[in-house]
Amino acid sequence: MAYRSRAKMGVDVLKFEGDLDALSMVKMKNRLTRLLNKNHKKLLLDLGRARRVELAGLGILVDRLMKVRAQKGDIKLCNLRPEVEQTFRMIGVGDLMEFFRSEEEAIRSFVS
Repeated sequence: MAYRSRAKMGVDVLKFEGDLDALSMVKMKNRLTRLLNKNHKKLLLDLGRARRVELAGLGILVDRLMKVRAQKGDIKLCNLRPEVEQTFRMIGVGDLMEFFRSEEEAIRSFVS
């Protein structure tokens, strides 16, 4: 898994280039921790290229979500493929996190 990171309107956008598996999320966890340590609390994960989701990867994501929210921040998701969104909803992550169809819509949700 590779990802790119950039800031837009005060939101850190992290774009996944692969699947949401345990190895990918361990790397992402480290990146999210560094951002939190720099007081970056508005985080957006673009999962447009993810085709597969593993339970271990989701566990790490939920762990990071709890850490971010403990610091009065949030993690939101955008550009999910239908099969990925369905997996999130089946497992119950859909009740914990907000999903958006586009990056722009997600960014607006942080600033409104």
